[in-house]
Amino acid sequence: MVHDKVLSRKGLLKAGAVAGASLAAVASPLGAQGLAMARYSERLARQPLDSTQKISLKFYSRGSEAYHTFFRAASAAFMHMHPNVTITYEPQGRDYRTKLLVEIAGGAGPDIAAVPDDICRSYAAHGALMDLAPFFKADGLSRDSYWPAALNPQWLGPHLFAMPYDYGMHIMYYNKALFDKQHISYPTEQWTWDDYVRVGRHLTIDSNGKRASDPGFQPDHVVQYAGDNNMQIEGTNSIVRSFGGEWASSDLSKATLDTPAAIKAFQWMADVGAKYYINPAPDVATSLNFALEQGNVAMHFDGTWSFSTYAAYPILKWDQGNVDILPFLKGPKGRAVVAEASGVAVPKGTKPQNAKWAWEFVKYMSSVPGQRLAFKYGVASITNFPSLTKELIGTIKQPRNKDIITRYLPQARLPYWCEAISDQELEGLLFPPFGAATELLDLFNGKKTAAQVMSTFNKRVQALLDNDQKLAKQMGVTLSL
Repeated sequence: MVHDKVLSRKGLLKAGAVAGASLAAVASPLGAQGLAMARYSERLARQPLDSTQKISLKFYSRGSEAYHTFFRAASAAFMHMHPNVTITYEPQGRDYRTKLLVEIAGGAGPDIAAVPDDICRSYAAHGALMDLAPFFKADGLSRDSYWPAALNPQWLGPHLFAMPYDYGMHIMYYNKALFDKQHISYPTEQWTWDDYVRVGRHLTIDSNGKRASDPGFQPDHVVQYAGDNNMQIEGTNSIVRSFGGEWASSDLSKATLDTPAAIKAFQWMADVGAKYYINPAPDVATSLNFALEQGNVAMHFDGTWSFSTYAAYPILKWDQGNVDILPFLKGPKGRAVVAEASGVAVPKGTKPQNAKWAWEFVKYMSSVPGQRLAFKYGVASITNFPSLTKELIGTIKQPRNKDIITRYLPQARLPYWCEAISDQELEGLLFPPFGAATELLDLFNGKKTAAQVMSTFNKRVQALLDNDQKLAKQMGVTLSL
């Protein structure tokens, strides 16, 4: 999510490959440890809080400055409420995933750690995180109080491994100034992916002023794109589902990216860049940096977590209402809404005397007071709770079309990397056009068709799901979409 925007998704996947290799050093999959871990947590959850005991907690996270500001403010607020507790917040760099695993494996990990939503389940399955379910239940918390797509990915079967703090919905941003310049009407909620292609060809412009729809257009000399590759990166789930497909069966036992609907969706995603030149194709060399915040991309698919980021770029004129939002567009089978949240966890190895206080802080950041603070600093663009979300969204001035959030959020489902155990490995494969699979690179460069590559690619995904099923069986949990 937003705290990962300081590094590109492509860069994060490379960094994550190193971290993934460290999982074996933490522990084998939970297996019988699952029951032992739950019982250990139950004993700790029953312990009363001792406010006379001096407690020192170490807290790790990485992210943008907004995240660091929120984490420091939350730490200060918690310490004010509990003077016996000292929280030392230590911002981490780009090697965060690797460092976190290495330190947990060596018994020197932090007491509290922010865990991105694309690593939580794999870390949990390998025993790197404490089971927080007994604490959750002992404090009388109810799953029904939270947005499902915020809390659900933090659970794995009966085990809870984190609490959400930065929930956000996938949406489309558009720069009105670029539409105005080409005398094109703004997109609406009725737009389909076909409309995106039709209008997008008029919004991609080369150095000679020709549009992608004009004869003589030069795709190697583009100065403005209608969109960018984040449409595929953040939107694979939404696009595939809107075409009537799904990435896996409902029990996550079978990869389904070789079905006709999924093949059609992937071909469309590839054609957007390689055929229609609306988004950059992977092999198009350019010295320009194309991004919404650079003022040279008209439509950008991202999350609500970017509100505070885009407000900081004068070229976008955010405060003047120049940038607005829409839900992901409609496909042949309708619209699919996706939302996600990262969590805060208590790593394995936290000292018993620290564990319950660490939980108290994790609970605070994910509670109503903590979420108000997260919203203030632009971290929780959507809070964990429906009623609070409606209240706080109503207080912001921009974007003007903000009501789509509360209207469409109840439909939100999870992205694929929050549904599987092999979250980061799956993410590494499925991030077109920058994924680890050469099949997708050939597809998105227009060298092969989806019909030619998806059968082989689907087998790669199936191998991950087969391993996930083994891990789930060892843990005694059932996987589902």
